[in-house]
Amino acid sequence: MNPTQPNPTDYSMWKLMAWTGPVFFIGFFCMWGLLADNFPPMAASTSAQEMWQHYKDLQTPIMIGMSVCMVLGSCYMTFGAAVSRVMRRIEGPEGMLSNLEMMGATITYCPIVVACGIWLTIALQIDVLSPEMVQTLYYLAWMIVDLAYMVTSWQIIAAAIVLLRDKREKPLVPAWVCWWGFVTVASFFPVSLIPFFKTGPFAFHGMFNFWIAFPTWYIWIVSMSIFIIKAVNRIQIEDGAARTAAVPMQGGAMIGAR
Repeated sequence: MNPTQPNPTDYSMWKLMAWTGPVFFIGFFCMWGLLADNFPPMAASTSAQEMWQHYKDLQTPIMIGMSVCMVLGSCYMTFGAAVSRVMRRIEGPEGMLSNLEMMGATITYCPIVVACGIWLTIALQIDVLSPEMVQTLYYLAWMIVDLAYMVTSWQIIAAAIVLLRDKREKPLVPAWVCWWGFVTVASFFPVSLIPFFKTGPFAFHGMFNFWIAFPTWYIWIVSMSIFIIKAVNRIQIEDGAARTAAVPMQGGAMIGAR
């Protein structure tokens, strides 16, 4: 092998990163949603004493669920790296939007891990925390994880714009997934109202800001994961076909040179 030549594309690693998308959403659904009892989450209007009792009663499940979520949250970052690689095949290696998508996915992990760390700490220290402190920390985690939505929005917007530019007869990612990304971003904007409402659809547990915003994002993650995994396989086939087609051309060039 010529040491000056670049290493061949590692499709197996690329596929592994693509599969971390399903690991993220399945893990969070089970650990954050089911085990830690966040479907639905405790309401913003819940009294301080009731919040304290909630964490006391579910101390162990919350500690396990949040601990796992802090680890699995990194899978959103690696999933974003796989999406970015697919985008580069459309945008080109110098494109800015593929970098923006990967940065958005990476930074999205930050509020996730911080919020889960706060919820974990409440459960861990519940016996020494006052009800008012539990309530304050609970609110703090929700403000952090929800109001950082614009970082994720830039990630989704970047992916949608580039993937809609795919000129293949059959695009790597269908247009409807890209347009659903714009719907997802639009669903995030009412989240800005969560500091001002403890009841109703605009509270962090309410119809708009939980039951619409979160499922909309989850649908985007699931659909994007499915098609990014398929896209990696298609790109591997395309690259193989291109190499096969290049061999006869190289052979003909050598014969002509002789």
